[in-house]
Amino acid sequence: GEDVGVCPLCSGCVTHMAAPTTSGTARGVAKARDIESMLPPELRLVDDPYAAAMAGWRTPRWLLRCSGHGLRQAISDALTCPGYVQLMVARTRLFDDEVVRACAPTAPGEARTPCTQLLILGAGFCTRGSRLPIPPHVRVYEVDQPSVQAAKRRLMAEAQRAARKSERAASASGRIVYLPLDLSEAALDAALRAHPGYDPAAPTVVTVEGLTQYMPAEAVAATLEALGRATGPGSRLVASYVDARVHTDPAAACGEGYPAHALARVAAFAERANEPWLSSWPPPPPGGRAAMGPFGRLLAAHGRWRAERDESAGEANEAFFAPIGRRIPPSSLCMMERFVVAAKGDSGGGGFGLDGGDTTE
Repeated sequence: GEDVGVCPLCSGCVTHMAAPTTSGTARGVAKARDIESMLPPELRLVDDPYAAAMAGWRTPRWLLRCSGHGLRQAISDALTCPGYVQLMVARTRLFDDEVVRACAPTAPGEARTPCTQLLILGAGFCTRGSRLPIPPHVRVYEVDQPSVQAAKRRLMAEAQRAARKSERAASASGRIVYLPLDLSEAALDAALRAHPGYDPAAPTVVTVEGLTQYMPAEAVAATLEALGRATGPGSRLVASYVDARVHTDPAAACGEGYPAHALARVAAFAERANEPWLSSWPPPPPGGRAAMGPFGRLLAAHGRWRAERDESAGEANEAFFAPIGRRIPPSSLCMMERFVVAAKGDSGGGGFGLDGGDTTE
C-alpha cells in the first residue's frame, strides 16, 4: 500500500525516506500540525485531531506522547532546518483564520460577501474541511492527484472510525467533494464547471498552500487565470510562495543569527522526494504595497486578483506566537515562505488577519 518511510519523530525528513511518494510533503506538513496539537490548548496555535493519522508515524503513539512537543520539534529542526515546524504552524494558522473569516456571516455594516464554497488546491492531507468551524452550508472542494486523494480518504476514514468523531465532524466530512485532478494535465476551471454541485458564480475562498513552488511559473499563472474564471464576485484567495532570496541571498530569508545554509537542505529534501521546487518570487520592495510585489502583479495580471497583503513568517511570528509567550527567536526564524491574501477583482471588503498589511491598490 501507500507508505512513506519517514523518520518517525521528524516533521518531514526525506533523508530517511525509503520510498518517496507524491504524498511525502503532505505527510511532513501533517507531522508539523500533529506536533503543534500536542501542546496544551492555551499554547497551541493549531488543533488538528486528524493530523496523527495523516502523518503516518511509525513510532507507537504512547512513545510519541512521551517524547513531547519540545523533543519532537528539536529533532525536526535538526533533520530539516531550524524553525521548520513553526513555519508550517504559522502558515496553517494564517490560512485557517482566513478561511473561517471568509466564510463567516457578515456582521452589521460589514462590506463583505460571505463565501459559500471552499476550494482547496493541492489539498494533500489538508483537514480544514473537517476541523474548521465554518457554516454547514459551505461546500468544500478538494483538488489533488488521484493517488494522494485515495491515500488521504483512507487515512481520514480510519481516523474517524478510531476516534469516534463527533456528529459535527462527521457531517463536515460528508460535505467534502474530492476532485481528482493533476493540475499539470487538466483544465481546472473546466473540471470544476463539470461538477454539478460547483457554482462558478458563487463567492469562493480558495487556498493555494504549499503548492506554487512545485509548479512552473507559467502553470501558476494559468491556474490563477482558471481560478478567476471559476469563482464569483466576493471571492478570496490565500496562497503561499517560496521567497526567491532562498536561492540568491539566504540570509535575507531568515532571522539574524539563523544558519542560512540550512535552507538549502529543505529544497534538497523536496528534490529527493521527487517534488522539486520549480518556482519562487522576490518579496515586495521594502515599504511597498502587496500589489506592487512580483507575486501581487502576477495575481493582478492573471485572474484579476487584488493582493491585499504579502507577509513573511516574521510578521506571523509577531501576530501568532508572540501573544502567547512563544515568540520565535531570530536565530530560529525561518522565513523561506511568504503568505499572500487577495480579493477577486473589485470585490469589496478589507483585509483579514494580521495587522499592518496593505489593503489598497
